[in-house]
Amino acid sequence: MRNRAETSCSLPGFSLPELCVAIAVAALFGLAVFATNSRLLIALKSQKESAAATMVLQQRMESLRACSFTQVATKDYLKTNIFSTQTGSEGPLGVLNEQVAVGVYGNAAITPIVLLRNAQNPTPAELSTNDNLANYNLLEVDLLLQWVGANGRTRTRQLSAIFGKGNIGP
Repeated sequence: MRNRAETSCSLPGFSLPELCVAIAVAALFGLAVFATNSRLLIALKSQKESAAATMVLQQRMESLRACSFTQVATKDYLKTNIFSTQTGSEGPLGVLNEQVAVGVYGNAAITPIVLLRNAQNPTPAELSTNDNLANYNLLEVDLLLQWVGANGRTRTRQLSAIFGKGNIGP
């Protein structure tokens, strides 16, 4: 017959240092999962912002393509009919700066029309103007979006197009 002292000493168990190592490994794994999840959520939000910015640029460019050459070359038309309202895709972008520059293609010396629309300027502000752009054959339109992304960095998207008078090429 066994006595009680022999039975209690022969049972296997964990020591305190082994238990501490196991808790530390589990805590480290939990922190790694949390950090990975957090990073993935930021990446998803950044992708959502990129898609929204692309949609805004495409909507603006399609609005410009529906205009005549003279309308594209006129700051008042651009200001009141194209850039005075939101596109509807801007929601995920937060504080957005939208800028359009219409200048003569291939000649940077000629002053372009530059309009800026943001939270401080819901009606586009004129940064520079030129009333003679309709006299040229080719116009370059640059659309620029800037916003602060999910990770705190300033993000930028740009789209450019060339508009010709009567389909005249360079």
